[in-house]
Amino acid sequence: MPLYKENHFLIIYPGSDHMLFSFGIKDSLSPPQFRIPSIVYQNSTTKEYLSSSADNCLPIQPIQDSKITDLDAFNALLQIILSSIIKQHPVTINQIPVLIIVPSLTWSKRQIEYITKFVFEKLEITAFNILDLSLASIFGIGGGTVNATVVHVGDNNIQVAPVIGYQTIKYAGVYIKGVGGKVLDEEIKEKRPDLSESQIDDLKYSGIFEFLQEGEESIQVQNDTNEDEGEFDVAKIVANDDGNEDPDVTSKIRKNKELEKNFFIDSNTQERVVVGKERFFTSSKLIGTISSAIFDSLLKINDLDKRQDCYDNIILVGSVFQIPGLKQKIIAKLITEYLVTEPPTETNGVSDPIVNPAIIKYQQLNEPNLDDGAGSTLSQVPNSIRLAKLPDYFPEWKKPKTLGGSWQDLYFLGGEIYAKQIFSGGSHHHNKELFVASDMYEERGPQSIWDVSI
Repeated sequence: MPLYKENHFLIIYPGSDHMLFSFGIKDSLSPPQFRIPSIVYQNSTTKEYLSSSADNCLPIQPIQDSKITDLDAFNALLQIILSSIIKQHPVTINQIPVLIIVPSLTWSKRQIEYITKFVFEKLEITAFNILDLSLASIFGIGGGTVNATVVHVGDNNIQVAPVIGYQTIKYAGVYIKGVGGKVLDEEIKEKRPDLSESQIDDLKYSGIFEFLQEGEESIQVQNDTNEDEGEFDVAKIVANDDGNEDPDVTSKIRKNKELEKNFFIDSNTQERVVVGKERFFTSSKLIGTISSAIFDSLLKINDLDKRQDCYDNIILVGSVFQIPGLKQKIIAKLITEYLVTEPPTETNGVSDPIVNPAIIKYQQLNEPNLDDGAGSTLSQVPNSIRLAKLPDYFPEWKKPKTLGGSWQDLYFLGGEIYAKQIFSGGSHHHNKELFVASDMYEERGPQSIWDVSI
Protein backbone atom coordinates (compact mmCIF):
# COMPACT_ATOMS: atom_id res chain seq x y z
CA MET A 1 0.00 0.00 0.00
CA PRO A 2 1.24 3.51 -0.77
CA LEU A 3 1.80 5.93 2.07
CA TYR A 4 -0.85 8.33 0.79
CA LYS A 5 -3.40 8.25 -2.01
CA GLU A 6 -2.56 10.49 -4.95
CA ASN A 7 -6.11 11.86 -5.00
CA HIS A 8 -5.40 13.33 -1.56
CA PHE A 9 -2.19 15.19 -2.44
CA LEU A 10 -2.34 18.94 -1.80
CA ILE A 11 0.19 20.92 -3.86
CA ILE A 12 0.40 24.68 -3.36
CA TYR A 13 2.32 27.47 -5.02
CA PRO A 14 1.88 30.78 -3.12
CA GLY A 15 2.38 33.77 -5.41
CA SER A 16 2.24 37.45 -4.55
CA ASP A 17 -1.13 37.97 -6.26
CA HIS A 18 -2.54 34.46 -6.59
CA MET A 19 -2.23 31.05 -4.97
CA LEU A 20 -2.15 28.09 -7.32
CA PHE A 21 -3.12 24.73 -5.87
CA SER A 22 -4.43 21.30 -6.74
CA PHE A 23 -6.04 18.71 -4.52
CA GLY A 24 -5.43 15.27 -5.92
CA ILE A 25 -3.36 14.47 -8.97
CA LYS A 26 -4.02 12.08 -11.83
CA ASP A 27 -1.60 9.83 -13.66
CA SER A 28 -1.61 12.19 -16.66
CA LEU A 29 -0.76 15.18 -14.42
CA SER A 30 -2.58 18.45 -15.09
CA PRO A 31 -2.04 22.19 -14.64
CA PRO A 32 -3.19 23.71 -11.31
CA GLN A 33 -6.88 23.20 -10.63
CA PHE A 34 -7.42 26.37 -8.61
CA ARG A 35 -6.22 29.96 -8.70
CA ILE A 36 -7.34 32.20 -5.85
CA PRO A 37 -6.25 35.70 -4.78
CA SER A 38 -3.43 35.76 -2.21
CA ILE A 39 -5.42 37.78 0.26
CA VAL A 40 -7.16 37.32 3.61
CA TYR A 41 -9.33 39.60 5.69
CA GLN A 42 -8.69 40.22 9.38
CA ASN A 43 -11.40 41.37 11.74
CA SER A 44 -10.08 44.49 13.44
CA THR A 45 -11.80 43.56 16.72
CA THR A 46 -11.43 39.79 17.06
CA LYS A 47 -8.24 39.54 14.92
CA GLU A 48 -9.83 36.51 13.24
CA TYR A 49 -8.84 35.82 9.63
CA LEU A 50 -11.58 35.37 7.05
CA SER A 51 -11.65 34.28 3.41
CA SER A 52 -13.94 37.13 2.32
CA SER A 53 -14.52 40.73 3.24
CA ALA A 54 -16.93 41.64 6.02
CA ASP A 55 -17.64 44.57 8.33
CA ASN A 56 -14.65 45.82 10.30
CA CYS A 57 -12.26 43.71 8.23
CA LEU A 58 -8.89 44.74 6.91
CA PRO A 59 -7.58 43.12 3.68
CA ILE A 60 -4.08 41.69 4.04
CA GLN A 61 -1.84 40.54 1.22
CA PRO A 62 0.66 38.29 3.04
CA ILE A 63 3.07 37.95 0.10
CA GLN A 64 4.48 40.97 -1.72
CA ASP A 65 7.22 40.92 -4.37
CA SER A 66 7.55 37.15 -3.71
CA LYS A 67 8.44 37.85 -0.06
CA ILE A 68 6.29 36.86 2.92
CA THR A 69 5.43 40.10 4.70
CA ASP A 70 2.85 38.70 7.17
CA LEU A 71 3.48 35.13 8.34
CA ASP A 72 0.30 34.79 10.40
CA ALA A 73 -1.84 35.97 7.51
CA PHE A 74 -0.04 33.55 5.19
CA ASN A 75 -0.68 30.65 7.57
CA ALA A 76 -4.32 31.71 7.78
CA LEU A 77 -4.52 31.47 4.00
CA LEU A 78 -3.17 27.91 4.17
CA GLN A 79 -5.80 27.07 6.78
CA ILE A 80 -8.57 28.54 4.60
CA ILE A 81 -7.46 26.40 1.65
CA LEU A 82 -7.33 23.25 3.76
CA SER A 83 -10.73 23.93 5.38
CA SER A 84 -12.38 24.44 2.01
CA ILE A 85 -10.95 21.13 0.75
CA ILE A 86 -12.19 19.18 3.77
CA LYS A 87 -15.65 20.70 3.43
CA GLN A 88 -15.91 19.59 -0.19
CA HIS A 89 -14.28 16.15 0.04
CA PRO A 90 -14.82 13.15 2.35
CA VAL A 91 -11.30 13.16 3.71
CA THR A 92 -9.66 13.74 7.08
CA ILE A 93 -6.64 15.94 7.68
CA ASN A 94 -4.29 13.06 8.44
CA GLN A 95 -4.91 11.70 4.93
CA ILE A 96 -3.66 14.87 3.20
CA PRO A 97 0.07 15.25 2.48
CA VAL A 98 1.06 18.84 1.70
CA LEU A 99 3.81 20.10 -0.62
CA ILE A 100 4.51 23.84 -0.92
CA ILE A 101 6.57 25.14 -3.84
CA VAL A 102 8.65 28.02 -2.49
CA PRO A 103 10.50 30.81 -4.34
CA SER A 104 14.22 30.18 -4.73
CA LEU A 105 15.60 33.41 -3.25
CA THR A 106 13.08 35.26 -1.11
CA TRP A 107 11.83 33.09 1.76
CA SER A 108 14.00 32.88 4.87
CA LYS A 109 14.76 29.72 6.84
CA ARG A 110 13.02 31.20 9.86
CA GLN A 111 9.84 31.77 7.86
CA ILE A 112 9.83 28.23 6.49
CA GLU A 113 10.35 26.79 9.98
CA TYR A 114 7.48 28.96 11.27
CA ILE A 115 5.22 27.60 8.53
CA THR A 116 6.32 24.03 9.31
CA LYS A 117 5.44 24.56 12.98
CA PHE A 118 1.99 25.87 12.03
CA VAL A 119 1.33 23.01 9.60
CA PHE A 120 1.96 20.36 12.25
CA GLU A 121 0.82 22.02 15.47
CA LYS A 122 -2.17 24.00 14.23
CA LEU A 123 -3.36 22.24 11.08
CA GLU A 124 -2.31 18.78 12.35
CA ILE A 125 -0.99 17.71 8.96
CA THR A 126 0.90 14.39 9.15
CA ALA A 127 3.09 14.71 6.02
CA PHE A 128 4.75 17.88 4.77
CA ASN A 129 7.58 19.07 2.59
CA ILE A 130 8.73 22.06 0.55
CA LEU A 131 10.27 22.22 -2.91
CA ASP A 132 12.42 25.02 -4.31
CA LEU A 133 10.74 26.54 -7.39
CA SER A 134 13.88 26.28 -9.51
CA LEU A 135 14.29 22.60 -8.71
CA ALA A 136 10.59 22.07 -9.38
CA SER A 137 11.08 23.62 -12.83
CA ILE A 138 13.96 21.22 -13.52
CA PHE A 139 11.80 18.26 -12.49
CA GLY A 140 9.08 19.53 -14.83
CA ILE A 141 11.50 19.60 -17.76
CA GLY A 142 12.78 16.08 -17.02
CA GLY A 143 14.90 14.40 -19.65
CA GLY A 144 17.98 14.15 -17.45
CA THR A 145 18.55 17.92 -17.28
CA VAL A 146 20.67 18.60 -14.19
CA ASN A 147 22.14 22.05 -14.96
CA ALA A 148 19.91 24.95 -15.99
CA THR A 149 19.00 28.57 -15.41
CA VAL A 150 15.51 29.21 -14.05
CA VAL A 151 14.00 32.66 -14.48
CA HIS A 152 10.79 33.34 -12.58
CA VAL A 153 9.04 36.60 -13.44
CA GLY A 154 6.25 37.92 -11.25
CA ASP A 155 4.24 41.09 -11.64
CA ASN A 156 6.79 43.19 -9.77
CA ASN A 157 9.94 41.11 -9.37
CA ILE A 158 12.36 38.84 -11.20
CA GLN A 159 14.32 35.93 -9.75
CA VAL A 160 17.13 34.24 -11.66
CA ALA A 161 18.63 31.10 -10.14
CA PRO A 162 21.18 28.71 -11.69
CA VAL A 163 20.73 25.04 -10.84
CA ILE A 164 23.85 22.83 -10.88
CA GLY A 165 23.56 19.10 -10.27
CA TYR A 166 20.00 19.47 -8.93
CA GLN A 167 21.09 22.13 -6.43
CA THR A 168 19.98 25.74 -6.57
CA ILE A 169 23.08 27.95 -6.46
CA LYS A 170 21.63 30.71 -4.34
CA TYR A 171 24.82 32.76 -4.07
CA ALA A 172 24.63 33.23 -7.85
CA GLY A 173 20.96 34.13 -7.76
CA VAL A 174 19.72 37.55 -8.86
CA TYR A 175 16.61 39.14 -7.34
CA ILE A 176 15.24 42.32 -8.90
CA LYS A 177 12.37 44.18 -7.26
CA GLY A 178 10.17 46.66 -9.10
CA VAL A 179 10.47 45.05 -12.53
CA GLY A 180 8.19 42.33 -13.87
CA GLY A 181 4.95 41.89 -15.77
CA LYS A 182 3.82 45.35 -14.66
CA VAL A 183 6.46 46.82 -16.99
CA LEU A 184 4.41 45.56 -19.93
CA ASP A 185 1.27 47.08 -18.41
CA GLU A 186 2.96 50.48 -18.39
CA GLU A 187 4.18 50.07 -21.95
CA ILE A 188 0.75 49.00 -23.18
CA LYS A 189 -0.78 51.97 -21.35
CA GLU A 190 1.47 54.31 -23.32
CA LYS A 191 0.04 52.95 -26.57
CA ARG A 192 -3.56 52.58 -25.36
CA PRO A 193 -4.20 55.07 -22.54
CA ASP A 194 -7.93 54.46 -22.89
CA LEU A 195 -7.67 50.90 -21.55
CA SER A 196 -8.33 50.21 -17.88
CA GLU A 197 -5.99 48.19 -15.66
CA SER A 198 -8.09 45.05 -15.99
CA GLN A 199 -8.45 45.52 -19.75
CA ILE A 200 -4.68 45.76 -20.11
CA ASP A 201 -4.39 42.48 -18.21
CA ASP A 202 -7.02 40.91 -20.45
CA LEU A 203 -5.17 42.05 -23.58
CA LYS A 204 -1.82 40.91 -22.23
CA TYR A 205 -2.99 37.33 -21.76
CA SER A 206 -5.49 37.12 -24.63
CA GLY A 207 -3.10 35.53 -27.11
CA ILE A 208 -3.42 38.43 -29.57
CA PHE A 209 -0.79 40.54 -27.80
CA GLU A 210 2.49 39.38 -29.33
CA PHE A 211 6.19 40.11 -29.54
CA LEU A 212 7.42 40.19 -33.12
CA GLN A 213 10.65 38.46 -34.04
CA GLU A 214 13.44 39.78 -36.26
CA GLY A 215 12.11 40.26 -39.77
CA GLU A 216 8.52 40.68 -38.61
CA GLU A 217 8.78 44.32 -37.54
CA SER A 218 7.07 45.50 -40.74
CA ILE A 219 3.84 43.91 -39.50
CA GLN A 220 3.42 46.92 -37.21
CA VAL A 221 3.25 49.38 -40.10
CA GLN A 222 1.64 47.37 -42.88
CA ASN A 223 -1.78 48.58 -43.89
CA ASP A 224 -4.56 46.16 -44.67
CA THR A 225 -6.58 47.21 -47.73
CA ASN A 226 -9.79 45.96 -46.13
CA GLU A 227 -10.02 47.28 -42.59
CA ASP A 228 -13.44 45.75 -42.04
CA GLU A 229 -11.96 42.33 -42.45
CA GLY A 230 -9.99 40.46 -39.86
CA GLU A 231 -11.67 40.79 -36.48
CA PHE A 232 -11.11 37.33 -35.12
CA ASP A 233 -10.72 36.05 -31.60
CA VAL A 234 -7.78 33.63 -31.86
CA ALA A 235 -8.61 32.18 -28.46
CA LYS A 236 -12.04 31.07 -29.65
CA ILE A 237 -12.49 27.40 -30.46
CA VAL A 238 -15.35 26.67 -32.86
CA ALA A 239 -16.73 23.22 -32.26
CA ASN A 240 -19.65 21.02 -33.26
CA ASP A 241 -21.81 19.26 -30.70
CA ASP A 242 -19.41 16.30 -30.75
CA GLY A 243 -16.53 18.58 -29.75
CA ASN A 244 -14.76 18.48 -33.09
CA GLU A 245 -13.65 21.62 -34.89
CA ASP A 246 -15.82 22.71 -37.79
CA PRO A 247 -13.53 22.61 -40.86
CA ASP A 248 -15.75 25.03 -42.81
CA VAL A 249 -15.23 27.63 -40.11
CA THR A 250 -11.62 26.93 -39.11
CA SER A 251 -10.50 27.03 -42.74
CA LYS A 252 -11.46 30.71 -42.79
CA ILE A 253 -9.44 31.54 -39.69
CA ARG A 254 -6.55 33.92 -40.27
CA LYS A 255 -3.53 34.22 -38.05
CA ASN A 256 -3.36 37.13 -35.64
CA LYS A 257 -0.33 38.59 -37.46
CA GLU A 258 -2.29 38.68 -40.71
CA LEU A 259 -5.02 40.89 -39.25
CA GLU A 260 -5.18 44.67 -39.24
CA LYS A 261 -7.42 44.55 -36.16
CA ASN A 262 -8.37 41.94 -33.60
CA PHE A 263 -10.22 41.91 -30.31
CA PHE A 264 -10.07 40.56 -26.79
CA ILE A 265 -12.84 40.03 -24.26
CA ASP A 266 -13.20 42.40 -21.33
CA SER A 267 -13.36 40.08 -18.29
CA ASN A 268 -15.62 42.49 -16.40
CA THR A 269 -18.21 43.22 -19.10
CA GLN A 270 -17.65 40.24 -21.45
CA GLU A 271 -17.69 42.70 -24.33
CA ARG A 272 -15.26 42.82 -27.24
CA VAL A 273 -12.51 45.43 -27.18
CA VAL A 274 -10.99 46.06 -30.61
CA VAL A 275 -7.26 46.75 -30.92
CA GLY A 276 -5.11 47.52 -33.94
CA LYS A 277 -1.45 46.86 -34.55
CA GLU A 278 -0.49 48.48 -31.27
CA ARG A 279 -0.96 44.93 -29.95
CA PHE A 280 2.38 44.02 -31.55
CA PHE A 281 5.58 44.86 -29.68
CA THR A 282 9.14 44.59 -30.95
CA SER A 283 10.93 45.51 -27.72
CA SER A 284 10.42 46.08 -24.00
CA LYS A 285 12.45 47.16 -20.99
CA LEU A 286 11.56 43.76 -19.50
CA ILE A 287 13.55 41.90 -22.17
CA GLY A 288 16.78 43.77 -21.50
CA THR A 289 16.38 43.46 -17.73
CA ILE A 290 15.88 39.70 -17.86
CA SER A 291 18.74 39.06 -20.28
CA SER A 292 21.24 41.11 -18.28
CA ALA A 293 20.09 39.43 -15.04
CA ILE A 294 20.75 36.01 -16.58
CA PHE A 295 24.24 37.10 -17.64
CA ASP A 296 25.02 38.63 -14.24
CA SER A 297 23.86 35.46 -12.50
CA LEU A 298 25.86 33.06 -14.65
CA LEU A 299 29.04 35.14 -14.26
CA LYS A 300 29.18 33.71 -10.76
CA ILE A 301 29.38 30.10 -12.00
CA ASN A 302 33.14 29.48 -12.21
CA ASP A 303 32.95 26.08 -13.90
CA LEU A 304 32.74 27.03 -17.59
CA ASP A 305 31.26 23.71 -18.69
CA LYS A 306 28.46 23.99 -16.16
CA ARG A 307 27.96 27.65 -17.03
CA GLN A 308 27.56 26.64 -20.67
CA ASP A 309 25.01 23.99 -19.63
CA CYS A 310 23.06 26.73 -17.86
CA TYR A 311 23.04 28.81 -21.05
CA ASP A 312 21.84 25.77 -23.01
CA ASN A 313 18.94 25.11 -20.65
CA ILE A 314 17.16 28.37 -19.87
CA ILE A 315 13.75 27.88 -18.26
CA LEU A 316 11.36 30.86 -18.22
CA VAL A 317 8.35 30.61 -15.89
CA GLY A 318 5.67 32.97 -14.69
CA SER A 319 2.36 34.21 -16.12
CA VAL A 320 4.06 36.74 -18.39
CA PHE A 321 5.48 33.92 -20.51
CA GLN A 322 2.05 33.12 -21.86
CA ILE A 323 2.66 36.04 -24.20
CA PRO A 324 3.60 34.74 -27.67
CA GLY A 325 7.11 35.62 -28.78
CA LEU A 326 8.43 36.91 -25.43
CA LYS A 327 10.63 33.90 -24.69
CA GLN A 328 12.16 34.06 -28.16
CA LYS A 329 12.89 37.78 -27.81
CA ILE A 330 14.79 37.17 -24.57
CA ILE A 331 16.93 34.45 -26.16
CA ALA A 332 17.56 36.71 -29.19
CA LYS A 333 18.65 39.52 -26.85
CA LEU A 334 21.04 37.21 -25.00
CA ILE A 335 22.55 36.03 -28.27
CA THR A 336 22.97 39.58 -29.53
CA GLU A 337 24.55 40.88 -26.34
CA TYR A 338 26.54 37.98 -24.93
CA LEU A 339 27.19 35.16 -27.41
CA VAL A 340 30.85 34.41 -28.15
CA THR A 341 31.08 33.92 -31.92
CA GLU A 342 33.69 32.89 -34.46
CA PRO A 343 34.73 35.25 -37.28
CA PRO A 344 33.83 34.27 -40.86
CA THR A 345 37.46 34.44 -42.03
CA GLU A 346 40.85 33.43 -40.69
CA THR A 347 43.75 35.75 -39.90
CA ASN A 348 47.20 34.29 -40.61
CA GLY A 349 45.64 30.86 -40.62
CA VAL A 350 44.37 31.24 -37.03
CA SER A 351 40.72 31.83 -36.21
CA ASP A 352 40.37 34.28 -33.32
CA PRO A 353 36.99 34.37 -31.60
CA ILE A 354 35.01 37.59 -31.54
CA VAL A 355 34.25 38.10 -27.90
CA ASN A 356 31.50 40.40 -26.75
CA PRO A 357 32.82 43.35 -24.68
CA ALA A 358 30.80 42.13 -21.70
CA ILE A 359 32.67 38.80 -21.83
CA ILE A 360 36.04 40.57 -22.02
CA LYS A 361 35.10 42.73 -19.05
CA TYR A 362 34.17 39.62 -17.10
CA GLN A 363 37.48 37.96 -17.97
CA GLN A 364 39.48 40.98 -16.85
CA LEU A 365 37.61 41.48 -13.59
CA ASN A 366 36.92 37.94 -12.46
CA GLU A 367 39.46 35.63 -14.07
CA PRO A 368 42.82 37.42 -13.75
CA ASN A 369 44.76 34.16 -13.71
CA LEU A 370 43.82 33.16 -17.25
CA ASP A 371 46.44 33.44 -19.97
CA ASP A 372 46.60 36.87 -21.55
CA GLY A 373 47.02 35.44 -25.06
CA ALA A 374 44.33 34.85 -27.63
CA GLY A 375 43.94 31.30 -26.38
CA SER A 376 42.32 32.57 -23.18
CA THR A 377 39.24 33.68 -25.09
CA LEU A 378 38.72 30.27 -26.65
CA SER A 379 37.30 28.92 -23.40
CA GLN A 380 34.83 31.73 -22.93
CA VAL A 381 31.11 31.03 -22.83
CA PRO A 382 28.40 31.19 -23.91
CA ASN A 383 29.03 29.74 -27.33
CA SER A 384 25.37 28.75 -27.56
CA ILE A 385 22.22 29.99 -25.86
CA ARG A 386 18.85 28.29 -25.98
CA LEU A 387 15.66 27.46 -24.13
CA ALA A 388 15.41 24.12 -22.35
CA LYS A 389 13.39 21.59 -24.32
CA LEU A 390 9.88 21.08 -23.03
CA PRO A 391 8.74 17.49 -22.48
CA ASP A 392 6.87 15.78 -25.32
CA TYR A 393 4.44 14.03 -22.99
CA PHE A 394 1.95 15.45 -20.43
CA PRO A 395 -0.85 16.25 -22.91
CA GLU A 396 -2.83 18.30 -20.39
CA TRP A 397 0.04 20.78 -20.21
CA LYS A 398 -0.15 21.38 -23.96
CA LYS A 399 -3.55 23.03 -23.50
CA PRO A 400 -4.82 25.58 -24.38
CA LYS A 401 -3.16 25.15 -27.76
CA THR A 402 -4.13 28.68 -28.80
CA LEU A 403 -1.83 30.05 -26.09
CA GLY A 404 0.94 27.49 -26.55
CA GLY A 405 0.00 25.43 -23.51
CA SER A 406 0.37 26.03 -19.78
CA TRP A 407 4.16 25.81 -19.56
CA GLN A 408 4.39 29.14 -17.72
CA ASP A 409 3.49 27.10 -14.60
CA LEU A 410 6.04 24.37 -15.37
CA TYR A 411 7.28 24.37 -11.77
CA PHE A 412 3.84 23.11 -10.70
CA LEU A 413 4.25 20.08 -12.97
CA GLY A 414 7.60 19.47 -11.29
CA GLY A 415 5.87 19.69 -7.92
CA GLU A 416 3.37 17.02 -8.99
CA ILE A 417 6.15 14.72 -10.16
CA TYR A 418 8.06 15.22 -6.90
CA ALA A 419 4.95 14.68 -4.77
CA LYS A 420 4.31 11.33 -6.48
CA GLN A 421 7.84 10.24 -5.63
CA ILE A 422 7.86 11.22 -1.98
CA PHE A 423 4.25 10.70 -0.86
CA SER A 424 3.23 7.67 -2.94
CA GLY A 425 6.36 5.90 -1.84
CA GLY A 426 6.84 3.44 -4.69
CA SER A 427 9.80 1.24 -3.78
CA HIS A 428 10.47 3.60 -0.86
CA HIS A 429 7.02 3.35 0.69
CA HIS A 430 8.54 2.72 4.11
CA ASN A 431 11.12 5.49 3.76
CA LYS A 432 9.60 8.45 5.56
CA GLU A 433 12.81 10.47 5.33
CA LEU A 434 11.50 11.92 2.06
CA PHE A 435 9.13 14.21 3.96
CA VAL A 436 8.46 15.42 7.49
CA ALA A 437 6.06 13.02 9.19
CA SER A 438 4.43 13.53 12.59
CA ASP A 439 6.93 11.35 14.45
CA MET A 440 9.89 13.14 12.86
CA TYR A 441 8.39 16.51 13.78
CA GLU A 442 7.83 15.44 17.39
CA GLU A 443 11.46 14.37 17.62
CA ARG A 444 13.20 17.23 15.81
CA GLY A 445 10.71 20.09 15.68
CA PRO A 446 10.42 22.71 12.89
CA GLN A 447 14.07 22.30 11.89
CA SER A 448 13.23 18.79 10.66
CA ILE A 449 12.20 20.39 7.35
CA TRP A 450 15.91 20.78 6.47
CA ASP A 451 16.45 17.06 6.90
CA VAL A 452 14.07 16.23 4.06
CA SER A 453 14.00 19.21 1.70
CA ILE A 454 16.33 19.25 -1.29
